[in-house]
Amino acid sequence: MNSGERSGRILLVDDSTSAAEIGDRLTERIGTVETAASVGEARDLLTGERFDCVVSKYELSGRDGVDLLTVVGETHPMVPIVLYARTGREAVASEVVAVGATGSVPEADGADGREGLAARVEDAIGASRSGRSEGPRDEESQLYEQIFAGMREGACLYDRDGRFRVVNDYLAELYGTTPEELEGRQSELVEAVRRGQSGDRYRELLDGDRDVLQGESEIEVPGAGRIAVEYRLSPLRVEGRIEGVVGVARDVTDRRARERQLERAREEHQELIDGMNDTAWVIGTDGQFLAANDTAVETLGYSRAELLDMRPHDIDAGLDDERITALIEDMPEDGRQVFETVHRTRDGDELPVEISSSLITYHGEPAILSVARDITERKRYEAELREQNALLEQQRDELDVLNQVLRHDFRNDLQLVTAYTELLAEHVDGDEAEYVETIRERANHAVELTRTARDTAEMMQTREVDDKRIALRPVLEDEIADLREMYPGAIITVASPPPAVSVRANEMLGSVFRNLLTNAVQHNDADVPEVSVAAADRGERVTVRVADNGPGVPDEQKSQIFGKGEKGLDSPGTGLGLHLVQTLVERYGGSVRVEDNDPEGAVFVVALPKAD
Repeated sequence: MNSGERSGRILLVDDSTSAAEIGDRLTERIGTVETAASVGEARDLLTGERFDCVVSKYELSGRDGVDLLTVVGETHPMVPIVLYARTGREAVASEVVAVGATGSVPEADGADGREGLAARVEDAIGASRSGRSEGPRDEESQLYEQIFAGMREGACLYDRDGRFRVVNDYLAELYGTTPEELEGRQSELVEAVRRGQSGDRYRELLDGDRDVLQGESEIEVPGAGRIAVEYRLSPLRVEGRIEGVVGVARDVTDRRARERQLERAREEHQELIDGMNDTAWVIGTDGQFLAANDTAVETLGYSRAELLDMRPHDIDAGLDDERITALIEDMPEDGRQVFETVHRTRDGDELPVEISSSLITYHGEPAILSVARDITERKRYEAELREQNALLEQQRDELDVLNQVLRHDFRNDLQLVTAYTELLAEHVDGDEAEYVETIRERANHAVELTRTARDTAEMMQTREVDDKRIALRPVLEDEIADLREMYPGAIITVASPPPAVSVRANEMLGSVFRNLLTNAVQHNDADVPEVSVAAADRGERVTVRVADNGPGVPDEQKSQIFGKGEKGLDSPGTGLGLHLVQTLVERYGGSVRVEDNDPEGAVFVVALPKAD
């Protein structure tokens, strides 16, 4: 217990469950504590006992601490009173000062709050007992010195002319001087209030036309320059007369500087998102729009103020509210969300958009930056692509029907023509035999053309080639045998037998060799066509060479003979077959080229990768 000049008897008025803890701390630090739960109980105790200080909670059941101030002021005007409240508003501080309290404390909950209250009570008791020592003071000045002594805000009493009458230490420190130096000096705050655009509001307080005046102003403080202060002024009434003005103020310069800094950061963020061509928003974790760029305003047709009063749910026509809320709440901390939806404009138009969202820090708090790209053109293109794919699918089906006709009906008829031609050849001679041979050759060529058309159709319907192990020798030997049967008058030789290896290809590998072999005979202008086939194992690849004794291929046509870039019978190549050869070989991962034969003719060289 403190046994010094600030020990004494305290009346604690509190009807809450924390009264016991507050009383214990006051007992430990100051002295004896009596407790009352209401204003009535406090009045009874004050009637029969002497107290050095009254301590009360501001909020009391049915009445408040101001009612208690009135009672104490009437019966014990020199006893200091300290109130503690749940809030630290200037309104509470100036109200209790105006009716005669020594001061107020924001709260008394917790150890720190109880310790602060005890310190305030000690200050009030000390001020009440000692007063100022530098000269005589009238009782009124001493009373207000006691009232202001323990306050943690700048507090003062002004006379009717706006001069300081009583100043507490907190306000004197704000000015960088002492209370004695300030007393009698004109208040810069009062001067600023009187110069306001709304007239002399200080005079309105003195005339009783205004009960309270509060706001913010800038004043010049020696040594500190201009500072920003929040203030609350209220008339001081004594026996019905207004004797002056009670003022409570606090320095908010640092707070205003932080607010300006935040505002600059807000403007910088706005400039950043306004520079985007896509619509962009900053969304709070509660789902509210915090910022929207110019593009969002122009695209959606809402004003910026309207958008900042909305949520993503209000403009999204593609997702339900639960899904939108889940996307906001489940935003990944180290990644981003990308999804598609539809935005509805003020006019009711719907725009398909792709949203890209990521976490950012906005004004020191976590937020979500969402950028919405208009994908109307992309959606239109995708729709057209679907239509084209459907058309291609239909054409592929029709091509399959044509392929079946070529493979069955037309090819069967041609084979029947070929068979009857061979029978007819046994019964004619001379010029008639030559005619029959021409018919047979043309029929065989037509049969081969149908096979090439069939293979081309199958290739066109196959987007990818499955890698398979295809044995080279049987495929090549079968095609050589078919060529000999189809063109018995041609000389077909195998310079080197095919190696017993497998290559990467598929079932259409035979079409590659068939087209090269038939091309060597059909486009041969020699009296007796000669075709030589050679195959060799080259390590990772196998090469097959098909040489003929025909007219050869001019150099200027060697790069065009396969009809690359101009597919079909109208290509500058020699026909559909060579284009098919190149397409298949390249799909297998191989290559094909044409060279000059010695002494005449052409050599087609196919290189195929060996299977693993």
